[in-house]
Amino acid sequence: MTELNCINNKSLNRQEEKVEIEWSVADTLPSPDGVEEQRGLAGPVTGIIHDRLIVAGGANFPDGMPWRGAKKAYRDEIYLFEKKNGHLVNAIVCKERLPRPLAYCANVMTTEGLVYIGGENDKGISDRVVLMKYDETARKFEFSDLPSLPVPLTNLSAAYAGQKIYVAGGNSKDGTSSRFFSLDVLAPNAGWQLLPDVPVRISFAIMTFQSDEGRPCIYLIGGRRKNSNGISAIFNTIYRFNTRDSQWSQERSLPYNISAGTGIANSTNEILVFSGDKGETFHKEEMINAAINDEKDQQKREELVKKRIALLDAHAGFTREVLLYNIVTDTWKKLNPLPFGSVTTTAIKWGDEIIIPSGEIKAGVRTPLILMGKIVPSRQTRSLP
Repeated sequence: MTELNCINNKSLNRQEEKVEIEWSVADTLPSPDGVEEQRGLAGPVTGIIHDRLIVAGGANFPDGMPWRGAKKAYRDEIYLFEKKNGHLVNAIVCKERLPRPLAYCANVMTTEGLVYIGGENDKGISDRVVLMKYDETARKFEFSDLPSLPVPLTNLSAAYAGQKIYVAGGNSKDGTSSRFFSLDVLAPNAGWQLLPDVPVRISFAIMTFQSDEGRPCIYLIGGRRKNSNGISAIFNTIYRFNTRDSQWSQERSLPYNISAGTGIANSTNEILVFSGDKGETFHKEEMINAAINDEKDQQKREELVKKRIALLDAHAGFTREVLLYNIVTDTWKKLNPLPFGSVTTTAIKWGDEIIIPSGEIKAGVRTPLILMGKIVPSRQTRSLP
């Protein structure tokens, strides 16, 4: 094994630390002034600033389901939580708001602050990259623009390693992207650097990093691509990018296809994957939409529309499964499931706890609940074939 390669030796006899996660509902997003019911958020800005949890922006449907004509609302509220003895406390709705409503951006925590990247609102897809800080003395947020993305992107993926932000894939006005960029947060004036494309066009993927002996690798997990026929491909792939030799490689696949899940690095050689959309209902809806577009008979079109409404009304929710991937042994294991599946959100490691704030729990439905997971030793972790 050379200095340039990430650790990926399947024959290494390294002791695996078996873990489980105990899940609970840590808190609920409060309702802002003028909002009768907090409906939760998909695609919010999330992260930790000055040891406080930030949940901001996002999108929801305050007036009903979209397939029944309700309009998506993009939000700009900021929610702030503190943590004490492993519990979230002092939840508040801040008087300040984001500079503009935003959802479906990528979020990374850096040494300089929380950075949110791209996303969208009712004006379209954004190329803006914003550094968010909190001034303890003035008790106010500070927002500053970093160099814009080379192209506007939403539903993109990002990770932070070695003082650099890495951004992959996403959706642009021209379709699903395979572009891959990096930005040095300590030298932002150099702008975004173009890196080798991801092997596939991809959006809604989980992106994180793991390293061994100081050599970080970027992992891109799952995701989906909208094809020209309107039917999406949902992936079970893992692509690994070696930041030393700038090469992509493909690792052992997920046990199933997912998109829009979330995940974090854990320990020295593990990645945890939470929830995701396996695509059963999603694909059925796409097939019905394609049939509606092709159907010329008005009565048959109306019947197909009713079929789509019934399908989405009966959505059973996203998978609750939690998976652990070991980058050394190249194996997957199942852990305790989540209390409920939640997609289009960002998992955060905060001290000894994992936070999964809000997100979408089934088609069109968000949750205001914030999940917390505590990692504990276990003898029950199950290897997957």
